[in-house]
Amino acid sequence: MSGDEHQPPPPKVSASDLDCFTRVCNASVAMFGIGSIIGAVKATWAEAPLTIQRGQTLAAVRNTGSYMANSGGVFAAVGAMYTGTSCLSKSIRGKDDFWNGVYGGLAAGTVMGLKAKKVGVAVGAGVAFAAASASVDGTGEKVRGDGLFDDNATPGRVYFPYDEIKK
Repeated sequence: MSGDEHQPPPPKVSASDLDCFTRVCNASVAMFGIGSIIGAVKATWAEAPLTIQRGQTLAAVRNTGSYMANSGGVFAAVGAMYTGTSCLSKSIRGKDDFWNGVYGGLAAGTVMGLKAKKVGVAVGAGVAFAAASASVDGTGEKVRGDGLFDDNATPGRVYFPYDEIKK
């Protein structure tokens, strides 16, 4: 192949194009990583600094690893439950709407309830996850909108002024 020939870029694959198993695996791995980082931060405020002050470095490393694995496991379970339930809901209902995320959020809350061993935590976390998912899906998965009103009387806010082309 010579340098003059150009290949077209590969097609972009979105998360919704992947099969359920791949999506659940991706969510689990990503959430385990995030949970492990949070576990490492939690360990710095826990007993690990005290064991280092006593000269027990190996115990501190073991304790930090335990915090990381525990938080990573919980986050991975929440991510897998949310993604798996929303994907299962999509395949059963045959619709791709915000209700799939709501069902996923409710299911993810049960993981938090199982961890805490309290039904109230499961209900509260499920409702919170479902509301967060519904708000994200309901706004078109955008953090900020283009403006609240489509009447052309309210100007939209310019977020990145240097991206606009001056005429």
